Amino acid sequence: MVAIKRFRSVWGVESGETFEKWAAWFPELKEQGYAGVEIELTGRSAESLRQLRDIGDDAGIEMTVLMHTAWPAHIGARPKGLTPAIHLEVYRENLELACMLRPVRINVQSGADYWTLDESVDFYQKTLEIDKQLGLTDIVSHETHRNRSLFTPYTTKYILERVPNLRITADVSHWVVCCERRLDLAQEDKEILDLLVPRVFHMHCRVGTTQSSQCPDPEDPIFKDEREFFDRLWLRIVKARAKDSDMITFVPEYGPFPYHPHGSVKTFAQIANSEGVRLQNLFEESLKQ
Repeated sequence: MVAIKRFRSVWGVESGETFEKWAAWFPELKEQGYAGVEIELTGRSAESLRQLRDIGDDAGIEMTVLMHTAWPAHIGARPKGLTPAIHLEVYRENLELACMLRPVRINVQSGADYWTLDESVDFYQKTLEIDKQLGLTDIVSHETHRNRSLFTPYTTKYILERVPNLRITADVSHWVVCCERRLDLAQEDKEILDLLVPRVFHMHCRVGTTQSSQCPDPEDPIFKDEREFFDRLWLRIVKARAKDSDMITFVPEYGPFPYHPHGSVKTFAQIANSEGVRLQNLFEESLKQ
């Protein structure tokens, strides 16, 4: 039986100075049906990670990790000289830290959009070597995210054809807004999704639009076309993963302003929770067919 595990992003949720707010929140998430939380690694010390893992153990929850290679904040001017070699150093260091949380998945926003395609290929080939050295081959995947090497379908196609063993975290909302179109219309776009789907090992499930990476309410009828596109894609991924895995992991990743549109009727947290339940039911029903 395939286990579909839903993880709640901690993005935009205050932790408290000593994680006291998260310590109270984690048991609530467990009651809501979440398997665990996705913890962003940036800025966390080894001691804070040990404390977080203890809090997670007390609540009986699992963890996934979101980590970055160089320049994690993406705010202000991009620092000069962030070569693939520097990104690889940060990659190894952060993977070693991530292990302290005993994660079931490690999701990486990796590389850089300003590199040449071949620099990205070389970088990802070397990440696979590091994964193997650290014994993490089965849990690391790289996110299709703006600002990073996998920021468009076309760079990703080039990379995957040359690094076919690369595992992907699918967040296709980034591609839709980058390309200003849904990716189920043109044949070339469909072919890239065909290449992507069997390589996805973790999902960030967020309905985006052609002008925004996050819509204010996926269940609003005005977003019907977008919701149906993403649902079809996620269901393809779920069915592909179910063929060779006993666990499917996803995050209903809805974040605060400026991702969440100002003035929305529902909060980003309400959307994350309602979409999490909707998708969990959708995915589980699909595997019964």
